[in-house]
Amino acid sequence: MTVQAALVAAVLVPAVAEGGLWVRHPLTTVVNLLVSAGAIGAGALLAGDAEQRVTGYVLIASGVTRPLEWADEWASGPGPLYAQVFEYLPITLTAWALLRYPAPSLGRHRRRFMVVMAVWVLGLPAIEACVARPAWVGIPHATPATWWPNLWPDRRLYDVLEYTLAVGCALLALGFLAFMLRGLRVGGRHDRTVRLPVATAGILAAAASGAVVVITSLAGRHEEVFAIEGMAELGVPLAFLVSFAQRRLTRLSSLMTVFDTRYPTTHLLRELLRHNLRDPGLDLLVWSEADRGYLTVDGEPADVAASSRDRRTIPVHGRGGRRLALLVVDAGVAGEGDLAGAAVAISKLALENLMLSRRLLTADYDARQLIVADLHDGAQKDLCALRVALSKIEQAGPGQVPALVETADRLVAGALRELRDLAHGVYPHTLTHAGLAAAIEETADGLGLIVHLTVPENRLPATVEKTVYFFVSEALTNAHKYAGTIHVQVDVRRSGGVIVAEVEDDGVGGADGEGPGLARLRDRIEAYGGRLHVRSPRGAGTHVIARIPCV
Repeated sequence: MTVQAALVAAVLVPAVAEGGLWVRHPLTTVVNLLVSAGAIGAGALLAGDAEQRVTGYVLIASGVTRPLEWADEWASGPGPLYAQVFEYLPITLTAWALLRYPAPSLGRHRRRFMVVMAVWVLGLPAIEACVARPAWVGIPHATPATWWPNLWPDRRLYDVLEYTLAVGCALLALGFLAFMLRGLRVGGRHDRTVRLPVATAGILAAAASGAVVVITSLAGRHEEVFAIEGMAELGVPLAFLVSFAQRRLTRLSSLMTVFDTRYPTTHLLRELLRHNLRDPGLDLLVWSEADRGYLTVDGEPADVAASSRDRRTIPVHGRGGRRLALLVVDAGVAGEGDLAGAAVAISKLALENLMLSRRLLTADYDARQLIVADLHDGAQKDLCALRVALSKIEQAGPGQVPALVETADRLVAGALRELRDLAHGVYPHTLTHAGLAAAIEETADGLGLIVHLTVPENRLPATVEKTVYFFVSEALTNAHKYAGTIHVQVDVRRSGGVIVAEVEDDGVGGADGEGPGLARLRDRIEAYGGRLHVRSPRGAGTHVIARIPCV
């Protein structure tokens, strides 16, 4: 509401305050209006940034007060006195914003400079008002209704003060230029790039303002001179807009490139978001399916409070609307749609990668445990029985040996079969020597399925072929267990640089494409950089499609 009121004021105040200037010198009036509106617009954008909020408010104040420099167009009332005392207030506020940007506060030396400047350009005009008559300061149409102190009029003292003001303003302009030039030499390349438009515009505006002060002090007021000054000052809000866009792009680029997805952790994600969003209080609350609630990155239950005036809660959702986390950020950051959107996108990517890595690790542990169980229940059992049979041969009579040898041979054959089947489950020998079609047919025969198979005539790259085989094998196993049918269509084809593998059955359907039943299948495909799509309307079968990069 403050910004909206300021924007309205930027239009109405010049129309009222500048009075007859609209007719006498419309160019100056239009330039004043543009500078005021530009300063307020740039200030409104900066005010949405937590670090630049004060700078934004200062720019808004400079835009609102600028038209009041011409309040002396109204001879009656306090207008002429205000214009005399606060003529340089907008310049002072603009200089404050320029010296402060893009730092979150003024440094010690710049703060002292601003105090000296404020005292000089506001204090001396106030003293001039006490020793001058309205006509001396360029208000020839003053009336008895004009507010004016008239304490001790002294023309000679007024002329000395006016000359002193002009000299001081010239020195202040030189000091301001020195600060601006020094700012271009400090900081990193990105910092200097952000400062460059604002510093350049500030230098031009300072030079123009200093020249105008000297000219008006020595030669009197001329509207043409003020129009030229306004054109130079118009570059300041435009430069703030350019710099704001550069700063936003730099922050977005930093947020996208600094994040390291090779070893994602929730601690790393939170710290990188804090650093790149300039929000040290940012918090990341991660959803735990096992605990059915949000946890801190330290694993403690999180107190998910409602959004306050200073903090906002932004949800992060994964595929299918699955809850991943909550970002608790500064209200200013939440109001910056592109930054908040980038933070959510990065968080989603990192958390899904982290969950995928953990699921693959869990699947690896489960696979190892399954191999141990198969060895224990299969080949190990037969080998133990073989050992017992061999020990009996040593004590058996001549008539018992043939039967014991036959038993031992049967046990050896059984152990070899168990080991061969186990090896086939880990990696099928047929895939290497006979190709994808033969390996899929062998798997389908073992499951008792009738498969209508289409595969490319030429062999696929080895890693792609393995990925396709395990995808089809897992899909056939799911169809065998849950579809309630023995007819399955398998289609593998090239499509540009992608291998498309489809497995479709005519069973009962109703499979949950986002559920845990297909998690291992999805993880295997996504780990290779592919994508998995599942269509399974109830009663109409299940259609699973994998798109796998060929390179």
